[in-house]
Amino acid sequence: MTEQERAYRNLHPHAEAQMAMWLWGDEYSQQRGGSMDFWDSLGASRRNHCIDCVSYILKSHQENGRATGEMPA
Repeated sequence: MTEQERAYRNLHPHAEAQMAMWLWGDEYSQQRGGSMDFWDSLGASRRNHCIDCVSYILKSHQENGRATGEMPA
């Protein structure tokens, strides 16, 4: 992979890589790579956790939609 391809990939992470950055933000911020570099460094268990989280959220979105953003009274 060229440096240009790596840079593009890091600037366009998939949803699971974004979930990993949110879940393990301190760890992500301490590593020297980009978002997809961080994803590549994760073990199978952590990757699968992110995949499961995103799948659950997407299913909920499909079945129930999004929150209105309004706070309950």
